Amino acid sequence: MKEVKIYDRLSDNPIIAAIKDESDLEELLDSDIEVIFVLQSSLLTIKEISEKIEASGKVGFVHLGLVKGLSDDEVGLRYLKENTSFSGIISTKWPQLVRAQALGFMTVYRIFMVDSLAFNSLKKAQNPKFPDFIEILPNTSGKIIQSVKEQIKRPLIVSGLITDKEDVINALKYGAIAISSTNKNVWKF
Repeated sequence: MKEVKIYDRLSDNPIIAAIKDESDLEELLDSDIEVIFVLQSSLLTIKEISEKIEASGKVGFVHLGLVKGLSDDEVGLRYLKENTSFSGIISTKWPQLVRAQALGFMTVYRIFMVDSLAFNSLKKAQNPKFPDFIEILPNTSGKIIQSVKEQIKRPLIVSGLITDKEDVINALKYGAIAISSTNKNVWKF
């Protein structure tokens, strides 16, 4: 797997396109988007999706738990490492991310910020080497984004319910390195 200068790419374009359907990928291949999160796919198409992303010069991450037909365990991770071109793994499960990083993947710990328990669970993400990114959703207030950023001291991605340019600007202003969205209108900002 080639080395990816992900931070440079996100500083050039902090919009991450998150796709739930392979048809959404086609319009992104020639776009200015640098990073693509594949949120839903299947074992039948995941290799082809990763190859299209790599061939376009973009960086692909796949949500480990949302690939139909693929287990989210060590075997599933090894399959992705040996048979796809993805640079990173997204997961809500900490053990999968530890294994993914050991295999050489970049990692995104995705956490739903629904209450103070979720906020407090970020303590385990304070390890200076792991994970590579924290993704919080849904889109939260600037105060919460700042608090998370101060607590974890990790690159932060904000996603979920990003609907307009103001949401993007606010997330970046309060400390996010990027935003992730399935909203096609947001991809064009």
